This record gives sequence, C-alpha cells and structure tokens, in this order.
Amino acid sequence: MADSTASSLSAAGTSQRHWLLEVRDLAKSFGGLRAVDHCSFQVERGTITGLIGPNGAGKTTVFNLITGFIPPDSGRILLDGQDIGHLRPDQIFARGLCRTFQIPREHGSMSVLENLLLVPAGQSGERWWNAVFRPGRVQAEESRNLEKAREVLDYLQLTHVRDEYAANLSGGQKKLLEMGRMLMADPRIILLDEPAAGVNRTLLQSIIKNIQTLSRERGITFLLIEHDMNMVMNLCNPVIVMSEGRKLAEGDPESVRGNQDVLAAYLGGQYAAAEG
Repeated sequence: MADSTASSLSAAGTSQRHWLLEVRDLAKSFGGLRAVDHCSFQVERGTITGLIGPNGAGKTTVFNLITGFIPPDSGRILLDGQDIGHLRPDQIFARGLCRTFQIPREHGSMSVLENLLLVPAGQSGERWWNAVFRPGRVQAEESRNLEKAREVLDYLQLTHVRDEYAANLSGGQKKLLEMGRMLMADPRIILLDEPAAGVNRTLLQSIIKNIQTLSRERGITFLLIEHDMNMVMNLCNPVIVMSEGRKLAEGDPESVRGNQDVLAAYLGGQYAAAEG
C-alpha cells in the first residue's frame, strides 16, 4: 500500500528529470531496530524538498547516512550520479553537500565572523611554510575570504553581531549563522534539520526568505526536515513523507496533505478506527 501510494503520487516522466541527490534502497539497523528500511527517494536539482514524518520515522538517520556520519548497512547514495555512500563527512562536504543540525553547532568561544572564516577548506595559511615563503598569496586569500564573509553576513542580516561571541546569539541567529557557514562552502545542496525549531516568528520569516532566495537566485537545492507543517506546506514542493523507515508518499503539498495513508501514519490507530 505504501509503495503504491508513493508511486502514484510521483509525477509522470520522472526519468526525464535530473536528480541531484538519489537515495536507493537505503537500510540501517541499530541492534534489533530497523531505523531505515530500504528507503528510496530522489531530490531534483533546484527544488526545496520537504522530508516529513512522525517521530521515529527515520528522517534524521537518513540525514546522517547521506552526510556520512554513520555508514549504511546497504543501499546507495548518489550525488550528481556519483556514489558518496563510502565517503567521510569532510569528503562529502567538499563535494558541495552540506548540512545543518537541529541544535546548532557553532564555535561559541569565537566571534560570528571567525566562525565563517573557519569554513573555506585548503587555506594556504594553514601551512606554515606558505606564511613564511608566500605571504602575499596567504594575504590575498585571507582578503578574499574576509570579503566573502562580509557579504554573507550582510546577506543574512548578521552584520550587527559580526564581532559577538557565537555562544551569545539567540537560537534563530545561531541557525542563520549555520546557514552562513554553509554559504561559505559554495554548496550545491543543503540539508536542513528542523530550521524552525526554537526560532521566533520574526527570525523564522527571515530564514524562510533566505531559503527561497538562495534557491531562486543561486540555484542551491534544499532538502529539509521540519515538523512545522505550515512552513513545509508553504515552502516545499515536493514533500516526501517517511514512516517506519520507508518512504510512504511523495507529491505536491496539497496531495500529501489529503493523503489518507499520511494521515493514518501521523494519527495512528485512532485515525484508522475513526475511518473504519
């Protein structure tokens, strides 16, 4: 039933689409618990795709598998057609797949600006001999990174806290800072883990606006886990629904909102009994 529902909600002609991210038959168990149960889905380039489901559906585990934080038991993960399932998190990050966390992981004892300047990989100044023998190269690179960080701060409206310790930011500001760190890496796709959690409505609107603008103007693809259904239904298209480690359904927000299997998964036996 679940597989047929997922298939029927998928748009015809998917073979003509260019998938940026593909999850194929992914499985992961922890002891006797099957957290991800042969799950498959695709994320089309340039979309803002929502990944939703009841607590325990396996969403965060899927994120951890995609980003290399835990290895899959079986299945494949493809980024732009290349298998990344065997790579380390830093190698996946270097290929343009970045993620944020439900609880931001900022460097609290460093300033907001310093948090951004840490991101660019392979900086010449990391090697002492470049500082000694190629100071001009190091200085030019640092100047470029500083200019880029200033642009990111301005874009996210965080310039006024650039010299503040990151630990002193509000929850919403920390999530904006996480997004800023991703932008410093020139990502192709960003995985957002509950961007609305613990964020006041004003800053949430800023986060939503930034996601939409980055998708539209810079072509960044987004896959986000979120429990705020109003946000998902107004921001994401398509929406993928997981339940018990598998993809249950997929489609545009309206078709998912009215899907009976989705309602049953969220409301459980009480809904099924009422329908019966």
